[in-house]
Amino acid sequence: MKSNIEISTDNHFPFFGNGIQFNEHLFGLKFNAELIQKTSELIWTPNSTLPYSTLKKLPAPFNILSDIALEMTVHNKSKEGLIGKYALLDEVKSIDDGLMDKFILEVQNHIANPSRESAELIANVRCWSSWLANGIKIEPIFNGEKKACSFIPWPLSGLLLLSSRISGQQPEFEYAADYVLRSGILPNQELDNYDDVNKNIDYIRSIKPLVAFHDFDGNEQGFRMTHLAMERTSNMMIENAMLAVEGKDIRENLEKIELATKQSNQLFNAMWKVSEPSLYNKEVRIFIQGLFGNQGSIYQEKGLFFENCGDDYDEGYNSKGFYLSNLHGQTGANSSYHPIADEITGVGDHTHAYIADNLVDKAMIKGVLEKGYVNSNDLPKNIEVDSLTKLLKSFRVGYRPPAHHAMIVKTRNAIQNSDYFSKIESNDNNKKILASAIRWIIQHRIDHYKMVVFYILKAPDPYQNQTKAKGTGGSPTPTFLPKMFTHSIDRLKNLVGDENLSWANELINITSNHETAMQKFQKIAMKTEN
Repeated sequence: MKSNIEISTDNHFPFFGNGIQFNEHLFGLKFNAELIQKTSELIWTPNSTLPYSTLKKLPAPFNILSDIALEMTVHNKSKEGLIGKYALLDEVKSIDDGLMDKFILEVQNHIANPSRESAELIANVRCWSSWLANGIKIEPIFNGEKKACSFIPWPLSGLLLLSSRISGQQPEFEYAADYVLRSGILPNQELDNYDDVNKNIDYIRSIKPLVAFHDFDGNEQGFRMTHLAMERTSNMMIENAMLAVEGKDIRENLEKIELATKQSNQLFNAMWKVSEPSLYNKEVRIFIQGLFGNQGSIYQEKGLFFENCGDDYDEGYNSKGFYLSNLHGQTGANSSYHPIADEITGVGDHTHAYIADNLVDKAMIKGVLEKGYVNSNDLPKNIEVDSLTKLLKSFRVGYRPPAHHAMIVKTRNAIQNSDYFSKIESNDNNKKILASAIRWIIQHRIDHYKMVVFYILKAPDPYQNQTKAKGTGGSPTPTFLPKMFTHSIDRLKNLVGDENLSWANELINITSNHETAMQKFQKIAMKTEN
């Protein structure tokens, strides 16, 4: 669908309209990368990972999407939802075909005159459509079948595809736009004491999910809303980082960066109390299994069939459409929180995540934009790239809002073009604070891996068909987090150097203990993979 994709990495990692140029032709509409970027920036706030507004019930005639989605939840108080009744697909098939024509008109008006109101309608149509599509996919497995549904009926298929393309996202269930950041309501007031575990628990339980697969107040709510609570701390981290880059009150702003990384970790560890590990595979994980790594097992080999979105006839579905394959599903790895934290703390120089300056990088980025993933066939001849690098490139470019991607790139550029790190590293007090912030990033990654072990690898799988060796987004469970963990440790050791200071020695000792724990957890993960 995209035509004439041009990638430039001359000055920085590219983003839509700035290093990434193309024209999109879809359902008779034409729009370009600049319009996509503008649409995304009308949805997401600057210097934060949070949106301008949360998901809302749709106005007529699109309200049929939100009405059905609100009826699909398996456990909604005392009422059994559509997924539990195995009735969601049939309900979605009842949506009038004319709804797509009405949405095309809305998008046409947005292209002519983009506004926050029109962008948010697009974002809401996309979110409700994405929830419905994922519910349809997983409904059979929840009801005892071995395979997911690989058929997205018209007009839902068209609504999801068009709303995704115009907002620069994949027509697949995503972390930011769907599962977490736009589908929950945070309390007006932030926590006043993150050191109090019970307050953290109460705070997470007070966050209201607006749509759900399994429950609004149980393990699914706890899992999702823990992440939303963590993301709220991004405001303080990013805003103060920008002030520090400008040379303003460096120590004070560093302290707030360090505090944000600590608070995020404290909220993260409340997960153990708000979402039961033994029930994660049953009530949470199964509903967010993406295509990548699951084609041929949960999903059919060809992927997902989008009815009436192409000219390929499928005899089994007795319909024309086209297949989308190997799209990466919802995963916390698509959060923008830690990629931008990595850049702010200097971990990014070790991950090389936002360094793109050669033909291989250009080929990978183009592959993601064209297909939704990086295929080895996209790369120059005789060039080998490890699977983790290809995965990370996909996540960076294709699986977070373009506004987030651009924010991370711009933050990195601002840091690289300033004396931010030199000012920090030439002052012992500032260096200590930055080192502590990195310590909390390391802490998060070891805590995350521990959760992977107990929530996924050691937890029962009642469906017997979840690929435990791969994350829901397609990342390799045994190696993905350890790799990021090692990059974080490398940065800390590089920052501390050979200084024999009490605070530095303390951090290195903590790090050594974490390395031992990571090795232990990785052995468990490798056994699972084998």
